[in-house]
Amino acid sequence: MAKGLLRFLVRAAGLIGVAFFLRWLFLRLRRIVLRPTEYTTPAIGPDEVTPAMRRLVLSDIHMGGGDRLDDFEDDDALVAFLDNYASGRGPTELILAGDTIEFLQVRLPDLDDDEYSDAAAARRISHVIRAHNAVFAAIGRFIAQPGNQLTVLIGNHDFELHYPTAKRLFAEAVGLSLSDPRLRFGVSYSGGGIYLVHGNQFDGWNRFLYFDGISEPFEVVRGTQLVKEVINDLEEDPLPIAPLLDNVKPSSAFFWHLMALPRLRMPEARRFLARGVTGFIQVVAWPTPHQMPITGEGPGGPLSAPPLRWLWRWVAAIRRGRVARHREVARQVGEVAGAVEPPTEVIDQVQNEAARQADRERRAFNDSFARQMLQIARRPEHRDTTLFVCGHTHLARVVPLGREQVYINTGTWTEIIYDIATMRRQDQRFPFLEITYPNGEKPLGRLLVWADPETDPQPWRDQPHGANSLRRRTPQQQSHDRV
Repeated sequence: MAKGLLRFLVRAAGLIGVAFFLRWLFLRLRRIVLRPTEYTTPAIGPDEVTPAMRRLVLSDIHMGGGDRLDDFEDDDALVAFLDNYASGRGPTELILAGDTIEFLQVRLPDLDDDEYSDAAAARRISHVIRAHNAVFAAIGRFIAQPGNQLTVLIGNHDFELHYPTAKRLFAEAVGLSLSDPRLRFGVSYSGGGIYLVHGNQFDGWNRFLYFDGISEPFEVVRGTQLVKEVINDLEEDPLPIAPLLDNVKPSSAFFWHLMALPRLRMPEARRFLARGVTGFIQVVAWPTPHQMPITGEGPGGPLSAPPLRWLWRWVAAIRRGRVARHREVARQVGEVAGAVEPPTEVIDQVQNEAARQADRERRAFNDSFARQMLQIARRPEHRDTTLFVCGHTHLARVVPLGREQVYINTGTWTEIIYDIATMRRQDQRFPFLEITYPNGEKPLGRLLVWADPETDPQPWRDQPHGANSLRRRTPQQQSHDRV
């Protein structure tokens, strides 16, 4: 009996090894050529930046379709900010620094999740505009003020803003035409002593090979795949934690956050955990799918023409079948996990270790952004640049880079949690960066927190225990640091 079991285990290990080798070989031999289309967005350079103009920078608003998947529920706060603080203080540029629109979580019954086209982007953004009409109206009132400017940078969640119809509908929602110089779209912003990007290009899970526009086949990064194929389904679950899952940063720590979920002694929590972990593993195991066709009409690359378009539709159908099978497997695994109750001490050990691992990955992720900005700051072309700004991580930070240069992360306006295990949420909401020029050409950046029209914005408070420092920490220090 023992020898037979040993032979079985050896054979199973061998098959697993062969499978991983074949996967490795496939990844090395697989080549997907991304061809740029006409749907592009330029960078905003120094010649397009008005000198010494007051600027307000917000990032990661994530306006969705107004349903359970929509993470932005503070329309009134944003409207009050735009009406009472952004306006009436002289010429001001409002910079929305990426992930303003949550395209990835807009689900429409007659539109496939993985359909990417000018027409599909138009459908999704129209749904968002209807759900958050008051915010777009407030942006319209802001831009109507004499001398004001609106700049919209593109992030990984609103990558479909590269499509011209999506841009046009955004412009019309704020009362402008797409050709109006008061509104511009960009992939980066450099000038006036500022270097500004959304920041997803510093994140391996959300880094595009071709970020300046739409490629053909459409480029689906791993983070997009995780949101659309796993997280959106999980957020439909009635568990209170479910709607917050897509705010976990970084995406690579998603596994550990799931393992640290509270109340794992409850069957419904174990089912939720098993579904999420199974889906995460299936996403990681499958090669990055830079291969979705552009199925809509309009200008595109060579793959838009028949018969290649028909071939790509066939490939898309096969892929949709695989995704559906993965979801069913995750659901079945969840049902089994809910019926099995592990020992209490095992649950406690798993949760404690998972919480530590998630904290380590989160800290390494956030510090990596500061180091990336430090490398950019040391380039000769940024010798006179003072502020290096991005969003994406959802964690507001101020990190001195030396040489009178500073890295500032503008955080998010969505509800986030710092620690799933304890359900501890942020105590500072609605961060934004105000940039002024009190001494002429050199910008002064202040990371502030909006409260209400009767209260002056307060400075963002640095996190305790050196969370905003680039210095090295020992593992013992890391394990005791608070998020």
